[in-house]
Amino acid sequence: MDIGVWAVIPPLLTIVLAIVTKEVLMSLFIGVYVGCMIIVGGNPLGALEKMVELIVGTYDESGDFVISGALSDPWNVQVLIIVTLLGGLIGLMVRSGGSKAFGELLGKNIKTKTGAQLSAWLIGILIFFDDYFNALTNGAIMRPISDKYAVSREKLSYIIDSTAVGVCLIVPLSSWVAFVCSLIAESYASAGLDGDAFAAFIKAIPYNYYAWLSIAMVLFVVLFRLDFGPMAKAEKRTTESGLLCDKTFSGGSAEEDDFSSIEQMNGKPVDLLAPIILLVVSAVAFMLYTGGFFESFSLLDAVNNMDGMLALTYAVGISVVFAIIFYAVKRLSKVSDSIAAFVIGTKSMIFVVILLAFAWGIGAVGDELDTAGYMVSLFEGNVPPFLTPLIIFVISCVMTFSTGASWGTFAIMIPIAVPLSVAMDVNVFACITAVIGGGGFGNHCSPLADTAILSSASANIRHTDHIKTQIPYSVVCALVSCVGYVISGFIDNPFVPLLAVFAIFICVLVLLNRLFGSHRYHMEEINEDISSQDEIKSS
Repeated sequence: MDIGVWAVIPPLLTIVLAIVTKEVLMSLFIGVYVGCMIIVGGNPLGALEKMVELIVGTYDESGDFVISGALSDPWNVQVLIIVTLLGGLIGLMVRSGGSKAFGELLGKNIKTKTGAQLSAWLIGILIFFDDYFNALTNGAIMRPISDKYAVSREKLSYIIDSTAVGVCLIVPLSSWVAFVCSLIAESYASAGLDGDAFAAFIKAIPYNYYAWLSIAMVLFVVLFRLDFGPMAKAEKRTTESGLLCDKTFSGGSAEEDDFSSIEQMNGKPVDLLAPIILLVVSAVAFMLYTGGFFESFSLLDAVNNMDGMLALTYAVGISVVFAIIFYAVKRLSKVSDSIAAFVIGTKSMIFVVILLAFAWGIGAVGDELDTAGYMVSLFEGNVPPFLTPLIIFVISCVMTFSTGASWGTFAIMIPIAVPLSVAMDVNVFACITAVIGGGGFGNHCSPLADTAILSSASANIRHTDHIKTQIPYSVVCALVSCVGYVISGFIDNPFVPLLAVFAIFICVLVLLNRLFGSHRYHMEEINEDISSQDEIKSS
């Protein structure tokens, strides 16, 4: 559907409304509905019917089978199952008392606020194989610890999001790699290039400036206390008033906890670690299984062919069953009590499921309106060859920010980037990672991005507050990455641009902290903001 500028109205409207009203769900609903109005030519009832079709699905004209919607797409269904089961698993671990015991154990070894933040960063790095699993697991483990040491929920959600996405962009054993490698293989074939897709991904890793910077930025900010902008304000609020956040993910007060109704037993740290270790080990094993590793014993083939979502579905299901039996055998919780805790845990994810459904709905609207194609057309034209990686990166950033779909950006832009790099005679690896890094930026900054939603839920922070505090950090990483891609247009070497990028990055970070650090904010101003928000909410 070629409708020109109207193609960008639904996502743009959604993002603006989310930022202004701080009500993401309402903003998503309005964005999807307006998009459906555009698709059906302004018919209000037709728009409602189209919305149901895009989100739920519908029958075709013959009535023989269902046309898949966002909630009936097999991949999305697996995501919802994983999210719901993980919520239930967290409920089980809380019931056992393992979460509390593990928190106390970490508390004996983590003595400072900096240590709590570094632990969250390290866990985010270690759980490298899937961003969804990373975000939810990291929050479940670290939220009690970060709360204890007065780390703002905004800071925790930033650490979770930046590491969850950043590490998946560069580690060649994540659920993202199979999809990206399949696109690289097809693009290489169409461009007449020889080479293995997985080997190409490995060679491209040093050029992924945004991913490296997003991971490194967390480390620099935590170690040297270089917060700036809204994040510095949030950290000052928590440090001086003890208020962890303004609102929780579902809009409640900072003191509310979805698991507070669960009676906790006298578990030990192993009661938390056993299900999580099983979850990690079985997830890796099932990824290898779905990739055919136990038939071919080829790791490269297994990584290229694995089904990450299906593997995680198996792994989480097994871990839930194991936890129920394990706690019953240890007499920590009767099966009936465990089931009750599991149900409470799944209920904590209902708002996440609804948000994801509408986030996928706005993505479906974008597909119908060809929003991504319109964004690409805005940047088409004659440009100097050395600017090719930069242009690709900018397009990918804007596209993912507008749609919230990094994988959709990969699917559209990698087949464009590879032949374009050949035609322009520029580094193909820099162009590939320009797409991947741009997708990572949009995944961090867009209120529509699923990983950003899960990071907010995991830290139990209002989603718009997470986006507002993370955007300045991600924009800095993106702008400095632009310098790297310009240099890559001249120099066919990954390490010279990478060194230049890190040198510039450190200088910029120190400067921003001095100009916009916590010293610029005063508690009187922060308290006034909190009071005004409460008045708006009550009215």
